[in-house]
Amino acid sequence: MIDSVTSSMAGAALGIRQGQTQADFGIKALNQTARQEQQTVTTLLQGAGGGNTTETRGQNLNIVV
Repeated sequence: MIDSVTSSMAGAALGIRQGQTQADFGIKALNQTARQEQQTVTTLLQGAGGGNTTETRGQNLNIVV
């Protein structure tokens, strides 16, 4: 009986640890995405109104990369 309780507790602890690891990974991925999006916005704003920008309001753009 004691062995099964110990085994169950160990299994639960491993499951909790795995869940925490997955949550940490997800948070890191979300933070990285947020940083990339912020960098994109910053880059776009820096280019707005200067350099070789062209007014495109009201036009349809088909950009192929």
